[in-house]
Amino acid sequence: MKSLLTIIFIVGLCTFANAQQQGVYSNFLMNDYYYNPAIAGSKDVHMANLSYRNQWVGFEDAPVNMNANFYGSVRNKGKAGYGASIVSEKSGLVNNTGIYLNYAQHFKLSKKLKLGFGIQPGYIQYRVKLYDAVLADQGDEVLTGSVYSANAIDVNAGFHLYSNKFFLMGSLQHLLTRQIQFTSYNSNLAFHYNAILGYTFEFPKKKFDLQPSFMIKYTNPIPMQWTGMLKGTFNNKIWAGLIFRSDDALGFSLGIKLKERLNIGYGFDYSVSKIRKYNSGSHEVMLSFVITKKKPTLEEEDDKLNNSIMEDMKQKMEEKEKN
Repeated sequence: MKSLLTIIFIVGLCTFANAQQQGVYSNFLMNDYYYNPAIAGSKDVHMANLSYRNQWVGFEDAPVNMNANFYGSVRNKGKAGYGASIVSEKSGLVNNTGIYLNYAQHFKLSKKLKLGFGIQPGYIQYRVKLYDAVLADQGDEVLTGSVYSANAIDVNAGFHLYSNKFFLMGSLQHLLTRQIQFTSYNSNLAFHYNAILGYTFEFPKKKFDLQPSFMIKYTNPIPMQWTGMLKGTFNNKIWAGLIFRSDDALGFSLGIKLKERLNIGYGFDYSVSKIRKYNSGSHEVMLSFVITKKKPTLEEEDDKLNNSIMEDMKQKMEEKEKN
């Protein structure tokens, strides 16, 4: 009986924690689609992304998050966006898997500014592996081989206001919660609020961009959490960033873009809270691949050629002045 009560307590605690917390990714910009469905269609490319995070290495049964997604827009025009994603999050005995579809619509507010709205319906399955529980009474097989399973219908939504340099986005996860009665887990879901803000400072002569960004997450009753990142990109190929997550972790991220198609990123953060004594940090690996690009129009090709000629003439004039 003691073992049964222990397992019920563990299951209840894990289920509550899982319902209250969305997966954590320090490099939220390479995982922006994970946090906001309005990202789909905001870029004139089709992209496939894969992210893996191993949190609190050395801490037994620590969270492991994975997500894979694909998104783009009709004819790469950046108007009607669509996508699909698979999310897997494991923590202790609890494992949840979600499958989502996505639709987004983008509107041009001015020559430089656009606004997008996205909605993301999906299905989540929660599984608790009771057979892996450590029993208080060894040899007690009261729940041996059992798996607790529940499911939920889920909907996420968000907006994305952006230009070439600026972006502001917000999203709300788990919109339905108690509105769906025929599933076994919707009543346990909690609203998740996310907001991300950023701006890119360009230094063309040095071929360098500097991008500060800021993310806020809130889920009742957990205190609001914010993450700040300062990212520098050289020659639009190599980038590095510093990350700080409030009362939680300090870290960095590195990445490289290969042949304008493949973006490879790695992130590491180290706990600054009391849990730092029990782990050796968290690791993230991110892959992003551009599948199709928007074909430039004849006008864009002419502009590119003219700009190239002007740059060559300017460079030659500067060399003559030096001599």
